[in-house]
Amino acid sequence: MKRLLIVIVMAVVMVSFIGISQVSAQTVKIGVFEVQKVMRESKTFEGYRQDLMKQIEGKRKPLRDREESAKATEEKLRKEGEKLSVNERRALEERLANDAKDIRRLREDFEIEVRKLDAQLAQKAIGMISGVIKNIAEKEGYTVIFERSAAGVAYAQDAVDITGKIIQQIK
Repeated sequence: MKRLLIVIVMAVVMVSFIGISQVSAQTVKIGVFEVQKVMRESKTFEGYRQDLMKQIEGKRKPLRDREESAKATEEKLRKEGEKLSVNERRALEERLANDAKDIRRLREDFEIEVRKLDAQLAQKAIGMISGVIKNIAEKEGYTVIFERSAAGVAYAQDAVDITGKIIQQIK
């Protein structure tokens, strides 16, 4: 009975070692990348950012025009306020108050639009980066690839950083 127990224990130990050696025979290849660096250094994303800035400037123009109009009204009221009749002064004050409301509304609309455009750019970028990462992973046999900051990677050797490869493929 003891012999049978010893044989069973030895068999279990041997199977365990064989299983461990097979698992360790599979290599795990890990990569990391920095999405902010990709966004910052990629020429493709630089073009996207420039387009975004042009769109933002186009949407900022009505706000600036309204702010300049309000400043002109305020300046006129300050300089000529004492010379104006009560009705003219009241009309300018009402116009200034309406301009302030319009400016707040335009500013809110502008900020919402900028956030929307920024989200569209980010979505486009993440889609493109994901495709490139998948391509690199398949070609080079990566088991897993982490985004450095999102995964909470405190340290990674430069050898596992594939940020440069991603930037090259996106260009």
